[in-house]
Amino acid sequence: MSYSNLLLLGAIAGFTIFLGLPVAMLTTRPKFRAFMTALSAGVLIFLLVEISNKSFEIVEEAVKSYFVGQSGPAPTALCLIFFLGFTAGMFGLTFFEEKFVGTAKDSPEKNSSKSLSMMIAIGIGLHNFGEGLAIGQEYVSGAISLAYLLIAGFALHNATEGFGIAAPLRMEKVDWKFLGLAGLVGGGPTFVGVLVGSVYYSRQLELLALSLAAGSILYVVGELLHLGKVHGHHRTVMVGLLTGFFISFASDAFIEVGTAVTANKKVPSKIYQVEASEFKFTPSHFEAVQGETLRFEITNKGTENHEFEMPDLKTEVVLTPGANAVVTVPDLKVGEYLIRCDLPGHLEHGMKGELVVKPKI
Repeated sequence: MSYSNLLLLGAIAGFTIFLGLPVAMLTTRPKFRAFMTALSAGVLIFLLVEISNKSFEIVEEAVKSYFVGQSGPAPTALCLIFFLGFTAGMFGLTFFEEKFVGTAKDSPEKNSSKSLSMMIAIGIGLHNFGEGLAIGQEYVSGAISLAYLLIAGFALHNATEGFGIAAPLRMEKVDWKFLGLAGLVGGGPTFVGVLVGSVYYSRQLELLALSLAAGSILYVVGELLHLGKVHGHHRTVMVGLLTGFFISFASDAFIEVGTAVTANKKVPSKIYQVEASEFKFTPSHFEAVQGETLRFEITNKGTENHEFEMPDLKTEVVLTPGANAVVTVPDLKVGEYLIRCDLPGHLEHGMKGELVVKPKI
C-alpha cells in the first residue's frame, strides 16, 4: 500500500460517518425522536467504556513498567495528562454550550438540538483522531494487512457514529450545510490521525486524545439522557440505548476478531516453544529481526494459572495448568519488549522475559 493510498483510505474511513447523517431528515414523531436520542446515547456509552479502558491501559502499563525497572513514559505525567484532558473535555463543552447556546438567534429548541449535535461530533472527532493514529502506526510498522483491516473496521464503526450525531436534530427542517460541518468535525479527525500517526506517535499524545474524548462524551451522554427523559416513552428509550450499544459492540468486535485472525494467519518466521511454570518462562529470552513474524507456542507446566503477556504488543493469554496457547506477533518493529505473567504476585517472583527485535542488516 502506497502512502497516498493510505491517506485516501484513511479519509474514506473517517467520512463514512456521513452515511448516518441523513437520518436527521427522517420523520420527527416524538416516539422516533426518543428512540434516536437513546440510540445516540447507547453508541456514546459504548465509546466511553472503550475509551476509558484504553486510557487506563496506557496508565496501568506505565505504572507496571516503572515498578519492574522498564523504561517508558512517567506514570505521574500520564495521570496528569489524563486528568487535565478529561477535565478539559467536559468543561470545554460546557463553555461551548454556554457561549453559543446563550447567544444564538435561533429558537431555543432548534439551537439546543444543533449545539448538542455539534458537541457529539466534537467528542466523536476526538475519539476518531485516536483511531487514525492506530491506522498510521500500523502502516509505519509494516503491518499493512492490519492497517487495511483497521480501516475497514473503523469505516463501519464511523457509519454508526453518524446516527449519534444526527439523533438530536429533531427539527422538521435540517440545514444540509450544518450536517456537512458536523460530519467534517466528527469524521475529519480520522484522516488527521492517520496523517499524524504515520509520521509521529507517542503514548502521551494518544492518551491526551483519548482523555479529551472521554470527558466530552461523558458530558454529552448526560445531556442526551436528560433529553430522552424529557421525550418520555421510557420503554422506547431503553430499546434505543440497547440498540445503540450493541451496534457499536458488533462493529468493535469485527475489528478485534479480524485483527486476531489476520495475525494468526501470518506465516511465522520463527516458532518458539515456551514452558510456563512457578515462577518462570523457559526460555525467557527471545530474539527476532525487524519485520519478522513470531509464533509462541506456550504450555503451562505448572500447578497454577499463568499468563503470557507482552504489554507493548497488546498480546496476552491466560493458561490453566496443563493448557496450551498459541500467540502470533506479526511485523515486528525494532525494540525490546517485556514478557511477563501479570497474575498477582507472579511478576514479583521474577516471572518475566524479554523479546529483542534487531534491525535488518
